[in-house]
Amino acid sequence: MSAISLRGVVKSYPNFTLGPVDLTVQRGELFGILGPPSAGKTSILKLILGLVKPDSGRILIGGADAEEMEVADRQISMVFQNLALFPHMSGRENIIFPLTEQGVSEDEIAMRLDAVSDTLHVAHILHKNPAQMSGGERQRIALGRALAPESRAILLDEPIAALDARLREEMRVELKRLQRTKSQTFVYVSHDEEEVMAIADRVAVVIDGRVVQVGAPDDVYNRPNSIAVAHEVGSPPMNLLSGRFSLDGRHFECGSMIVPIAGIRNVPVGEQGTLGVRPEDIHAASDRMPLRFGVKISSIEPLGAYTIVNAMLDDHLIKIRVSGQLGSPNDYGESVTFDTRRLHLFDCNGGRLEME
Repeated sequence: MSAISLRGVVKSYPNFTLGPVDLTVQRGELFGILGPPSAGKTSILKLILGLVKPDSGRILIGGADAEEMEVADRQISMVFQNLALFPHMSGRENIIFPLTEQGVSEDEIAMRLDAVSDTLHVAHILHKNPAQMSGGERQRIALGRALAPESRAILLDEPIAALDARLREEMRVELKRLQRTKSQTFVYVSHDEEEVMAIADRVAVVIDGRVVQVGAPDDVYNRPNSIAVAHEVGSPPMNLLSGRFSLDGRHFECGSMIVPIAGIRNVPVGEQGTLGVRPEDIHAASDRMPLRFGVKISSIEPLGAYTIVNAMLDDHLIKIRVSGQLGSPNDYGESVTFDTRRLHLFDCNGGRLEME
């Protein structure tokens, strides 16, 4: 039985409509929801939690209709983006607050507090108020408050977005470890695709209020089902080159480029389309390579372990990801080739064309 299921859920706001949303989160799964700001990600969490009601559709919690449940009966905890800690309470009081409200015995509260403190390594800060804590400490206290009750699932709304880069890396590893240790169901929301892809078992991509693709992180990255997903997932995003499918169905023509596309099913011959190439699938070409295209390098972005090369390919600005560092734009070369095994092709409507 699934932990959470949304079936045809729709929620309308004055200037935005979410849905219909169809999602299923399995028990013990770390389920990621990824999308740009204002795509509807937080609204999905609020619907699951019961803070807002859907206009239509059904939400099932543990197989039961959530419409017939009070919010407290759903047994779902949430870590809000701003953490929402009580400023006048200590870390200990913040963590045990939901237990106190539920009327849990003092002995049980003490036992759960000890367990949460050991898991999150916060015993030394339980006496502090939130104003006395660092960002990472506040995040752990907020997570402890969500873990203390016996919840069916924990919803996390961009819980580490406000932390610095190094602390975000540490905390996402910690969250993954914690979820695995407790076999807890997590629903994790973020606009940071690296963050979600690094920790989620499955990912739902939400764009403009609609769930456009659901799958394992590798599947969503390597087989985006639309141009919208291809652009959203990946950093830098996929290079998208507009052109036309040749009349013989074996090539894609883009300006002066002619790219072989053998193995594509149901090629829309003679029609407009889009060729997608990930930055890491473009390589410097030698004169001996039969498939090569001239480029003009405009700038480079040294990022330590790799370098992003910005180049003009005909009229298209493309990004190329190169391992290591380049001393200057002149170090790259004047032509590139594509890894033809890893090309992505989309029809005139933006839908993915599959391999045979």
